[in-house]
Amino acid sequence: MPPALEGLAQQLVMSGKLRINADHARNFVRYGTSNSDLTFTGRELTDAALASTTRARVARLVAPAQGEQGVADVWAYLRNELKKARGVEAAKEMRVARVLVQSAHPAVIQLLIRSGTEIFVSYSHTVADLMAVHEWQGHGQNSGLQATDSDGTAVYISAGGDPFFEGAQKTYTTDGFPALARMVVIAGQEMGHFADLRRTSRGIVGRYSTDINHSQLRADPVVAEGRLRDMQRVAAMGLAYQSAGLGRLLKAEKRVAFYHARLRCSPPWFLAQGWRALLLAGFVKRATHQKLPIKFNVLPPMRLGHAIAAFLADMAFNLAPDAEVYRNPDPQVEEAIAVIEALARVPQQEHKWGREAVAAAWPNLHGFYYATVISACEGLIKNQLSNEIMSLNQIIIVAIRRRFRAKPGYYP
Repeated sequence: MPPALEGLAQQLVMSGKLRINADHARNFVRYGTSNSDLTFTGRELTDAALASTTRARVARLVAPAQGEQGVADVWAYLRNELKKARGVEAAKEMRVARVLVQSAHPAVIQLLIRSGTEIFVSYSHTVADLMAVHEWQGHGQNSGLQATDSDGTAVYISAGGDPFFEGAQKTYTTDGFPALARMVVIAGQEMGHFADLRRTSRGIVGRYSTDINHSQLRADPVVAEGRLRDMQRVAAMGLAYQSAGLGRLLKAEKRVAFYHARLRCSPPWFLAQGWRALLLAGFVKRATHQKLPIKFNVLPPMRLGHAIAAFLADMAFNLAPDAEVYRNPDPQVEEAIAVIEALARVPQQEHKWGREAVAAAWPNLHGFYYATVISACEGLIKNQLSNEIMSLNQIIIVAIRRRFRAKPGYYP
């Protein structure tokens, strides 16, 4: 990574706020009482630089009558539980931190570290194993979560497998690249929710995506109108792609896939490839003339027609996500929830499709996210970082590794 982002990743790890549940090992322990449910990482319990802050947190869990002995007893209990947790090696903590740092704007990560936000990452398919028992029913089945309460903020992320697994034997079919991709996408969305929080000297007072002048949950009029316009924009892009020949291109690509799987390098295969090439050339010319995005660096690699079809469907879905948790009897509350979710998914969609494609499909939400949300985050951070400055040596190394590293396949 660029040195600035590498430094952020190191800060995140050294802060002790990164909590990881990696299959059968975790780097944090939980201490639950009748009125609290706190977690402590191994670094918070063993790092001398964090010990005083951690001890102060522990002291708040002990009745004054128990004094120093009570604090010592809780400390000993936590250290013993830490041994049972087995811990996560420092190298894996850094790998997780590097993924998280690249999942959001640098100002958001800086704000997250400065605010002491706890980040929970699980290799499971849900965040249930990161939560206390009493929270499972309400939030345990979520793939990600950004929580805000009187004790502070927290971000929960699930990967659905080991994102750094390499080899033939897998614990789950989603180990490796699929888990890494899922982790980046979910982290992007939850970091988007975190960035959307409206912060003042009095603390968090709402979201930029909601109406601050309304006592009930209502969508901000500007963001709500922008979401509706972006829905119309995505629909219009679909019609424009069709007029450029997307339907014919999709049929040609399906024919190529059929013969490639059954009669590779046969005369029908060559004819299908040639016909697809002709349709592709015409489609690219017409789409470019209409200024439609045609560059999608997605993995697994897909034919352009399939990539565009997936792009349109995904952009439309994330403007109006459909899930039981987003429904509400009050239509205005339901609209506000949809607006909050859509705005937070701007960075997630950039990870999937690229910034230029998202800006073309969601010009209003994308513009509001960077002009308002990210600008507000940058305003709270004094030392802004660039995430693009790399040395020539780094650029060459990254290019070589990307060129020869094995990638998941699709079809030619």
